[in-house]
Amino acid sequence: MLLTAEDFEQEADRLLPLEVFSYLAGGAGQETTLARNTAQWAEIGLMPRHLRNLAGGTAARQILGAALAFPALVAPMAFQRLACPEGEAAMRLAAAAQGIGMVLSCQTSVAPEDLPQAPGPLWFQLYLQPDPQVTRALAARALAAGAEALVVTIDAPINGLRNREMRAGFRLPQGVQAVMMPPPPQLPEGGSLVFDGLMALAPVWADLAALCAESPVPVLAKGVLHPDDAALAIEAGCAGVVVSNHGGRVLDGVPGVADVLPAIRARLPGLPVLADGGIRQGSDIFKALALGADAVLIGRPAFYGLAVDGARGASQVLRRLREEFEVTMALCGCRSPDEIGPETLYLKR
Repeated sequence: MLLTAEDFEQEADRLLPLEVFSYLAGGAGQETTLARNTAQWAEIGLMPRHLRNLAGGTAARQILGAALAFPALVAPMAFQRLACPEGEAAMRLAAAAQGIGMVLSCQTSVAPEDLPQAPGPLWFQLYLQPDPQVTRALAARALAAGAEALVVTIDAPINGLRNREMRAGFRLPQGVQAVMMPPPPQLPEGGSLVFDGLMALAPVWADLAALCAESPVPVLAKGVLHPDDAALAIEAGCAGVVVSNHGGRVLDGVPGVADVLPAIRARLPGLPVLADGGIRQGSDIFKALALGADAVLIGRPAFYGLAVDGARGASQVLRRLREEFEVTMALCGCRSPDEIGPETLYLKR
């Protein structure tokens, strides 16, 4: 019987081709950050409180005007048709079924116009392109399809070296592609591929500021780990940030999200701070909120659910995470997410 996110991960590993699962599950380098992302939450204890009146409590929360049944959205993940033929369309239905939202990846394998009409917020994850006109066109297309916020990934100007994926020989299967993305730019020959090629085309803070100045919807910067970068994102015009290390997929050896969340929350009082990385249980969501997040993004577990049983499987994973979160809230004496704070944690020394 499949119950937990871990159950669905194990079943997805059994069902998917090795190269596909290696792409989904793998991280950069030796995967120390990937391992840290999940281990860090287990290292944080909970401090329950008892005999409180919790009648009428709720897990619901609003983020940027979006109503969520519990403080989570599905994270932006590329090529969801690797999991099932309906891909992102099925994920949209799964998120809606559980009363939460979805962040559509810029590398979606289903066109935004083809997503089903469903309740719950739809945000769009954006990579700033070398040509600003291309960036504007991507954003405009997403907004026309109903996107209510833009989530700009700032931590991946180049891909990380994912050893597990490379050893497995992953290639996109026929019929699965990034349907919105333009062809990659031509890079000059000679010199460093990284510094003379890719990084010469990479965005800078001024590019993010230009997008924020033009955007009719809120913009969040995703991939923030340093408090100074969080402040720079707000200075550029962002409404908030997503604390993230890209699921351990870009640079190995960086901090886990729990390591840096409190400092970023302290730097951005009153502003939206979301977090992703290693969320596998509802108690992890609780701990992220206690450390300063307003909500989390759920990545791989939802993808594994999609791989096991399409929209129904992803919905089952999300439902379980919500139930675990609500049980953790109740047993820690919290009537609402607003009551979850550092005092609800037991930090092991």
